[in-house]
Amino acid sequence: MKNNPKKTSMISAIVAVAILVAFFAYNQGTTDTLQNLPDTVSIGALLPLTGDRSIRGEDYKMAIHIAEKDFNNYLQSQEIDWNLDIIIEDSATSPVSALEKLTTLKAKNIDVVIGPQSSAELRNVMSYAQYNDMLLVSSGSTTPTLAIPDDNVYRLIPDDSTQGRVLARLVHDEKISVVVPIWRGDAYGDGLKDVFTKEFVKLGGIVDDGIRYNPDMVEFSTSTSILAKKIQQYSDNYVFHKIAILDISFTEAVQIMQSASQYEILDKVRWFGASAIVKDHQLVQDKISQKFSEDVNFVAMQFAPTKSAEYEQLQAQMESNLGRIPNAYAFSTYDSVWIIGLAILQSQSSDMHAIKEAVPIIAATHIGVIGSTKLNLAGDLDNSNYELWSIKDSEWTMVGKYDSSTDSIVK
Repeated sequence: MKNNPKKTSMISAIVAVAILVAFFAYNQGTTDTLQNLPDTVSIGALLPLTGDRSIRGEDYKMAIHIAEKDFNNYLQSQEIDWNLDIIIEDSATSPVSALEKLTTLKAKNIDVVIGPQSSAELRNVMSYAQYNDMLLVSSGSTTPTLAIPDDNVYRLIPDDSTQGRVLARLVHDEKISVVVPIWRGDAYGDGLKDVFTKEFVKLGGIVDDGIRYNPDMVEFSTSTSILAKKIQQYSDNYVFHKIAILDISFTEAVQIMQSASQYEILDKVRWFGASAIVKDHQLVQDKISQKFSEDVNFVAMQFAPTKSAEYEQLQAQMESNLGRIPNAYAFSTYDSVWIIGLAILQSQSSDMHAIKEAVPIIAATHIGVIGSTKLNLAGDLDNSNYELWSIKDSEWTMVGKYDSSTDSIVK
């Protein structure tokens, strides 16, 4: 990976440095007036190391460790005499725990934090961050309801307004007339379900009221029983291949499909999913959910990074360490470390306000492992390409792609 500073993967960072030196010199007259940095600049990270996103948390943690090492090697290669130190706290995939751990980081005088990584956690801590002058850079939250300009949050991932629209088109293109959703009752699930519903109805489809479940739920027999009854009712007026189920869940998709497999009627309709479950190895390792997902031709969407040589190198390194392919959001996490580090470098300040001002300018020119890191007016990733993934022969397989530049789905 990027331990060699002369590698092409470092060129984008060096270019960004040169451009931003000129920017800050122009706006502040001279970089000599900027504060001197301490030997170690500490930032935080709120990661779901336990709870129902713990698998993703492992990916995020690995990406942060690699990025921290690579960035510090870059500083050393430029004979810059400070290091970046990232202090990780476990959010436990819990909005309450996320807030507690954010206050812990604040008590350590840390004002810049990577994460939290779920929309429910982020929504619960945003007010605290704003009031206490903390900057949050999430690479996992996607709900459109948190796409707020001029707040203290950046998200190096596109919000779900595009995913919901493209998912609706995908389902419509499959000649589906009726969709019954089952979704997490949190910021992520509610946000994506609402966008999908709006867009699918625009296309002439019908979206049932569906089943909204508590994110803490671990047993889904009642939910799948209701789901089966709904499908049976719609089958009185529609043939099965015109009916589909939309599952917006985290790893609990395994339990949902295990329970659904007990109902023959739920095996007769198509199933679609969203980004949070793509490449989740538990869905493949569990034989019941794996077989069921293949039987119903389960297709889900996930953000599509630009797969450069640097991307492939990082994926190979992470796969070797993790023993599996990491999810796409891990690569955004890696780039988040670099963007924050470059913002500190260019502002020559550990002050949150200076870093906040520098981040979007850095992001506009930086080419990371995900490709362009340019942010939109709401502070979210401007790139909104997606991949379609399915489970075939007991493994996750890419089966298509959405290209935002042409607004087209290619399979």
